Amino acid sequence: MKIYRFLSGLSGKTGNRLAAISLIGVLSLTGLTACSEDSTDAEMAPSSSEDGSSTPDIENNSGVSEAEDSGVEEAGEAAETGTGGEGSSNGASDDEQARETSEVEDSENPEPVAERAPARVAKSFADGVSSDEVLSWVNAATSKMISPPTDFLGLVWPIGYALDDNPDPQVFDGDPFLQYSDVLSASEKKEVADYFKDWQAGLQGCDPREVRDFDEGAARVERWIVGSANVATAPDPCFESRAAVVAWSGEWNKLTLKQVFFHETYHGMQKYLLRQCSPVLGRQEDDMNDLRWFSEGTADYFGVYMAAKDDGRSDYVQTMLKRAYLDLRGDPGMPLKANTYVQTAAMVLMMERGMISEDKIVNGGYFTNCDWINKFDPNAPGMDYIFENFNKIEVSGGKYFYSESTISG
Repeated sequence: MKIYRFLSGLSGKTGNRLAAISLIGVLSLTGLTACSEDSTDAEMAPSSSEDGSSTPDIENNSGVSEAEDSGVEEAGEAAETGTGGEGSSNGASDDEQARETSEVEDSENPEPVAERAPARVAKSFADGVSSDEVLSWVNAATSKMISPPTDFLGLVWPIGYALDDNPDPQVFDGDPFLQYSDVLSASEKKEVADYFKDWQAGLQGCDPREVRDFDEGAARVERWIVGSANVATAPDPCFESRAAVVAWSGEWNKLTLKQVFFHETYHGMQKYLLRQCSPVLGRQEDDMNDLRWFSEGTADYFGVYMAAKDDGRSDYVQTMLKRAYLDLRGDPGMPLKANTYVQTAAMVLMMERGMISEDKIVNGGYFTNCDWINKFDPNAPGMDYIFENFNKIEVSGGKYFYSESTISG
């Protein structure tokens, strides 16, 4: 499975810290796969108190709750070793040959997936946001989508503050996250990890090859949780079973948490990202990395949009443009690929120019197939103008905007 992380968008010290790992847009989470069933949250959740555990003093800090609704991004396949030429075992054991035959049969003859009702669940282990509230975010996001995944998990837990400004891959088995101070006890962190593991184990409908990777994927998530990684990502166990998992740091207020959670939820609901489009288009995923600006910009647009709507505000475009304007003041030569702040501002400029619509961003319509790959390629017609002019944000009377000459140019 692929993991998309919200790495940029925070200003000041936190933004600089995240920038240290912003080049890693995607992590391959082989084995973190899952599919779902009609079980309720209570049936599949590990036993736990409804109060969660304490978090550091941060503005509007969060609490605990549960849910029923849906979302993720797909799991990578485990590497398989060959056994020699066709018809030759080359010394392979009967067990190995039987396993390989089974894998081929699984691939060629997948079991039919029975239709089932959506199973959406959520759990918060952080004081200040309840599980019911996280579930309401999941439901709000899925309700906007043209074609939401059947299953979705929302999971939030607290972490403290960064131990330093450098990634700690040695702690996370190569994953370039930063290690933060602990908020939860060892037993509480195990409870969080077990919740994800139990949710995943109870899912149905995934390819057998993905199910074989469940243990490895759950172990990887547990490393992040136990090590207090600053992780925010969207696991995609299988096509119809997805998730958004976010470690709420002491450096964020509740609004930031909400924006990040909606951002990751959107990634979970973008049905055709680079991984899914690679075989469809016959292109290597790494060869399409220059398209990430659009998938990240739309996800962050959704995150800021949904957080504002949840608060009953309509100032989300001003929020987007102000963040980008302030970032650009610090680095006027910043390229569009730099971070999600400027990528989100580019979405605003494209809308103003009639190139995209807000409705189609919000309902996930750009990602129901792979057409977006060619349409928003940096070399596609009209894209050069966006790459050259996204930074021309102006401010007057406290309002941030693109001028008419920039819009019509």
